Amino acid sequence: MQATLAAPVPGTVEHESERPGWFWLLLWCLFVLGVQPWSARVASPQGTTGSTNSMAKGLLLGAVFLVALAATKPGFRTRVNPASWIYVMYVLFACATAFLLAEPMGPLTRLARFLIGLVFVFLLWRPLVQVPERLVRAHLWAHLLLAATVVLSLAYSPSQAWRPLSSLGTGSRLQGVIIPMLPPRVGEVGAILLGLALIGLICRKLAVLPALTLIGLGGVLIAASRTRTSAAAVAFGLVIALIVTRKTWLGRFACLVVPGLLGLAFLTIGSLHDWLLRGQSSRQITSLSGRTTSWHAVVDEKVSTQTMIIGHGLGNKRVLLTRGEGDVDVMAIDNSWLGLYWETGLLAVAIVGLALIVAWVSVLRAPTPYVKACGALLLGYVTAASLNESGLSDLSSMTVHLLVAAAICDADRLRQRRRSAAH
Repeated sequence: MQATLAAPVPGTVEHESERPGWFWLLLWCLFVLGVQPWSARVASPQGTTGSTNSMAKGLLLGAVFLVALAATKPGFRTRVNPASWIYVMYVLFACATAFLLAEPMGPLTRLARFLIGLVFVFLLWRPLVQVPERLVRAHLWAHLLLAATVVLSLAYSPSQAWRPLSSLGTGSRLQGVIIPMLPPRVGEVGAILLGLALIGLICRKLAVLPALTLIGLGGVLIAASRTRTSAAAVAFGLVIALIVTRKTWLGRFACLVVPGLLGLAFLTIGSLHDWLLRGQSSRQITSLSGRTTSWHAVVDEKVSTQTMIIGHGLGNKRVLLTRGEGDVDVMAIDNSWLGLYWETGLLAVAIVGLALIVAWVSVLRAPTPYVKACGALLLGYVTAASLNESGLSDLSSMTVHLLVAAAICDADRLRQRRRSAAH
């Protein structure tokens, strides 16, 4: 006797209608666009603050969130993975510390934006996250669209699209103009595009021609932006992705040897060596383009116990350095962990560090090789880039990579559990 499914009752969760896939894909692309740091320094190369258009990004993020909320039926189902729960704890902790500041409204506004971003990901559980391959595809499309805006910037304003390296070396670096993005962000877009496309090609999720096109586009963006951090981070992420998906020790060993030989060639071939140095002196290279100066200032500063625990306040990402005869310079803290410590203290470093560890556990436990490889690529990129870039204390592109990796791997494990229960 065959059982028949009863017709779903309108208004129940089972009757929750699925909107077209392109609708949720478009929302995710707009969300990723809204977390990019739109830099005012694109229009003014001599600017020193690197300020971002927070109002425009806030309006875009709010609009995307409201559209997603309106498109979600009451009583919707969702799942919050452990790493995302820990980030919710971080937001609540940072909110509590913000009230101890003299002017809490700035940090609270940033945290409200962060919380909206987290809830937005929770809203997308059924249409995108529940089937992890959909979210990976959406993330790939989002970075393809960002890459397209950078390419169009060359036709729109070629003079602004190339940023001179007068103070740090020789030559120029590609940046976004239509969507104001500095070269490091262009390099990040290219790195994620290249990495996801390469894994899609290896795992046969993408056809050969589209995959090679995306890989080539990503490589061109990395090379033209001359972003060493993105090149090193995506290489690290790809190596980790290959290692965690290889089943034999020989395969894992080969995953280490081959990239090592490629890295050796990179350092010895003349043109690649010139790209790596960017015309900088040995002093600039060893100081990581001056980053270590601000790092030493953060580590060496004597602070009170309260400041050590709760930090100087969210959004305070720069240090004031006194040089010579009282000259004062403002320098960014281009390190996510030192930035976390400076902004929200040691407790925040512990919370976000725990979120990263839990996300790695989710990646290692993911059963599907493709999903595991994509999660390892994104987390490997975040782990490496966080040492030379800021972002994990806020709703940034790096934080979104971490949340995506944790979400797809958790959903993959849950999917296998449901299949095992069904059998």
